[in-house]
Amino acid sequence: MSMNKKEFRKIQIQKLQKLSKTWEKKLDELNLYKELFKTTEWEKADNVAITLSEDFELDTFPIISTAQQQNKKVLVPKTLPNRMMEFVELTPDVKIVRTKFGVLEPESENYVNKENIDLIIVPGLAFAENGARLGFGGGFYDKYLSDYRGNKVALVDRSRYFREPQWNVDSFDICITNQIRI
Repeated sequence: MSMNKKEFRKIQIQKLQKLSKTWEKKLDELNLYKELFKTTEWEKADNVAITLSEDFELDTFPIISTAQQQNKKVLVPKTLPNRMMEFVELTPDVKIVRTKFGVLEPESENYVNKENIDLIIVPGLAFAENGARLGFGGGFYDKYLSDYRGNKVALVDRSRYFREPQWNVDSFDICITNQIRI
């Protein structure tokens, strides 16, 4: 039986927060990074879109650092009104601020055209084997990905993986079938 998204999201965030400082989480992340960096999607990508992570999320800073060392452009999301989102290149002069929702975002409005993004690393609280994804509830990624034609991948550690979705899946939810799991 599946739960409504709001209830499941709350339980999942609590679970992820408990694991946030554990060695198990760090080890899972190291293994996920290693697998990501071996993919052709990563190797071929010049422009990689990724979030600026918070404590209980998958740590994205090692991915950002590796991308920069490999001369890839790193693009980070900026939320806009009406559940819209754009990506901005993360350069040394881009100021990062905490929004009223508590999320780190660029202040810049130098948006990168969607067609120029080679790879989006899609965040989520939970992922099912069939590609179902539970996000943070804003709908920003579902809306953005609805007409995105490039590569997308989810990094799924043990605490985010479910064989079957334990939450209600809606018709507008974008599936992420390309998952790196450990």
